[in-house]
Amino acid sequence: MPRKTKDGQPFNQQSYQNDWKKQNMKTVSASYKADFVDEYKAALKKIGQKNSEAIRTMMEDVIKKAKDK
Repeated sequence: MPRKTKDGQPFNQQSYQNDWKKQNMKTVSASYKADFVDEYKAALKKIGQKNSEAIRTMMEDVIKKAKDK
């Protein structure tokens, strides 16, 4: 039997996830020259790291540096 919300409506998992993402997540983006991005992607592949992991590590390093000042 499908789950229901407090008002008796069927629970919509996709809608819930979309709402949660809007409230709790942000996107970080940047544009670089194609050659630079291609070299970056090749380097990531060579070291076996995902783009999201590399960006998160860099962001954590910046936050740590700021806290240490």
